[in-house]
Amino acid sequence: MRIEPSNQPGFHDVTFTWRDHSSVEPSRAVLVRLVSHTDAAFDTGDLDRYMMDRGEHGEGWELTLTLPSALRTSYQICPIPDDGRVGQPSPERWAEICHRGLPDPTNPKTLPAGVTFGNARQASVLELPEAPTQPWQVRQAGVPAGSTSRHAVVSSAGTPTQVHLYLPRGHRATVAYPVLVMFDAGMWANVDVAATFDNLIAAGRIPPIVVAGIESGRGPERWRQLTYPSVFEPLVWETLLPWLRASWSVSARPGDLIVAGQSLGAIAAAHLARSRPELVGWMIGQSPALWWPGDAGGGLSGRDVIDSHVERPANGSTRYFLEAGSTEGALLDSARSFRDALTGSAKEVLYREYEGGHDLACWRGGLADGLVAALG
Repeated sequence: MRIEPSNQPGFHDVTFTWRDHSSVEPSRAVLVRLVSHTDAAFDTGDLDRYMMDRGEHGEGWELTLTLPSALRTSYQICPIPDDGRVGQPSPERWAEICHRGLPDPTNPKTLPAGVTFGNARQASVLELPEAPTQPWQVRQAGVPAGSTSRHAVVSSAGTPTQVHLYLPRGHRATVAYPVLVMFDAGMWANVDVAATFDNLIAAGRIPPIVVAGIESGRGPERWRQLTYPSVFEPLVWETLLPWLRASWSVSARPGDLIVAGQSLGAIAAAHLARSRPELVGWMIGQSPALWWPGDAGGGLSGRDVIDSHVERPANGSTRYFLEAGSTEGALLDSARSFRDALTGSAKEVLYREYEGGHDLACWRGGLADGLVAALG
């Protein structure tokens, strides 16, 4: 991969290269799948600009894209051996192409396996020169590490939920620690989010905190766990927080609770903040999927969440940290609507848009910034 300044101000030219590693199944086409841009191009039928050309003398593949200088995105190279025609693929064909994605061997920056939608392999990370810094995500030498553990927390109905617990180094029973409750804990464990907590605490950017990360499943299971208040409200209010307070030293003071979520997880976090504003000090919402249509079986829609903040002004002290990506289309529009609704009902709203998409490569930096806003 090669990055060079573009003739267009505010942009850089990025050249991707690829060589087939299989003589048995050579590629007939190769797609560069940028999470920030290519996924949206599939929706609009504009994938051609992300197809690589054969290099000189027919050896290897190459593509140059002009991209915003502040962009950060994960990406994969998708070799296509069976048919050189891509055009506007069906959803099934698109899923098959994404499934072929591989990390870029010319780029050492990666996301671990299991965190890229539609593909279980590692992904590469493209960071252009003006992308926001992410100084807290990499585990740093000499920084004391807190402890992490995994627990099956059983509700009153007998249903177990997997919870990832983080305790700061030197956790003491005499200290009432602030609590962060977050969703999609399996995804965050894959990127060692505990390193972010350790670095922020060691640098004095946030006080020591206790973190309870809830595993949220996949597919229909995840939709139900994150959009049905009848599922996630009792889990948090009646099971998880009492379990934390009974087992570890955590604060019960109003405002010492932070709830955080990404995508559908942000719908759950926003609803929790709305349902108990006297308890939730901060809500951190990243790429909130407020376009979500809901269903007739008891699931929230994004519109329900937005309207609840308009119709019932908050009577507590909840503050909000929200962010969304510049390429997120309808999601970005709904995030702006949520921001506008909050402006008249919340005590404080911090809102920003980043150059990027629906992407953990962006969220891992934004989570740290949200925690500094909430606790710094």
